[in-house]
Amino acid sequence: MVSQRYADRTRVDRESPVVGTVDALRGELDRADLPRHLACFYRAPQTQQKVAGAFVKHALETGNRCLYFADANDRSTVRRVLRTMDVDVDRRLDAGDLVVRSASDAYQEADFDPDRLIELLESACEVSVDEGYDGVWVAGELTWCFHTDLSYDHIVDFEADFDATCPDLPITALCQYDLTQFNDESVAKALWTHERIIYRYTLCENPYYVTPEQFRSQQTRPLNARLMLEQMHSLTHARNQIERHEQRLSVVNRILRHNIRNDLNVVSGILSSLDSSESPGAARWLDTAIDHIEDIVEIADKARYVERTISTSQMERTTLAPFVADAIERAEETRPDATLTVRGDDDVSVVTDTNFDTALGELLEYALERQEADTPSLTLDVSDHPPERVRIDISYPGPPVPKNDRDVLTSGSETQLQHCRGLGLWLAKWIVENGHGRLEFPESGDPQIRIELYRRFD
Repeated sequence: MVSQRYADRTRVDRESPVVGTVDALRGELDRADLPRHLACFYRAPQTQQKVAGAFVKHALETGNRCLYFADANDRSTVRRVLRTMDVDVDRRLDAGDLVVRSASDAYQEADFDPDRLIELLESACEVSVDEGYDGVWVAGELTWCFHTDLSYDHIVDFEADFDATCPDLPITALCQYDLTQFNDESVAKALWTHERIIYRYTLCENPYYVTPEQFRSQQTRPLNARLMLEQMHSLTHARNQIERHEQRLSVVNRILRHNIRNDLNVVSGILSSLDSSESPGAARWLDTAIDHIEDIVEIADKARYVERTISTSQMERTTLAPFVADAIERAEETRPDATLTVRGDDDVSVVTDTNFDTALGELLEYALERQEADTPSLTLDVSDHPPERVRIDISYPGPPVPKNDRDVLTSGSETQLQHCRGLGLWLAKWIVENGHGRLEFPESGDPQIRIELYRRFD
């Protein structure tokens, strides 16, 4: 029965831990509209290296030149960390995409003068744009200041001046603060001068940020920096949870109201037309009515599935093959006339939501429904792309996912004029993203549907 399919698949998972992962951070960097000035706060060198590596990798992948000012890590360590994150360091360095310098040397070149340093950054931006880059991303380790006679206020003055200037520059900066070396007063001042914060692998909105003008005009502020960081992290986690809940509830509510109303109107019209079982075409009309009723039941069951899993997400590192086999089996049960081909090595480890087979099954079912042929077919290709990810491509002899559906799924909300037919694509999107994966729908050619999953937790 239709209802049994989703009743059996519902799991009661434990709530996601608040602590993030570098994979989650990469996903946030991919999706976020980043401000020009961020700060990372860390206690362990490994955390700093992974966060900085994710920042640099994202910068390079989005067409920017990246300048890395090293101090606590020497330049060879920075290059080694980037290689572990699958950055082609030698090629990037040779091409000028990546520049790794000593932070002390760079600041000394500017005579430790904030105005001079900003002039150098402006010049770097101008040159980079002329050479075809979208802009310049800068990652700086702030421990260099402990090797000088400068006070931290000198650095804060630069932070405020940078904030006042950077809206006019194609530049994004990540300042890195070691919480074991900077005292509460310094950390608090850093919080006031950075619009977004990366803390415990989470990209946080910073409620303590003030504009450069406000920073210079106010003399006293709270200095319990550790408490400020924890509160900010908790607020960000709660806000993200609420936003996901609201998005999913909004989509489910609209689909239930729109689709169930339409299907019931069809059923009502059919039944009203049947004066008796002898009416011409009665059997065909009843079959149509039953089809619409089954659609209603399936939508209701999917909505119930979403409701039960909406606030929980359990990730695991597991083998992809069982998920593929389960999804293929379900597709063959639904369409026994279909030809389904799996290519590539699916015996690989991936990080994903434990409900990934449901997501994959929804996408296979969608691909089969898009075809008008009596014997529909599809091909599922598994490959590495890039080495840190596993790519799953679904190709079929039919039209791509409609632009309307792509736009709705990308925007994350539905309207009366723009909406998906059912919950299937939404369900797949939410499950894939719960595991920090990507779901894409290329506009033309093969494949029509693409999923990317990470290979490991970092």
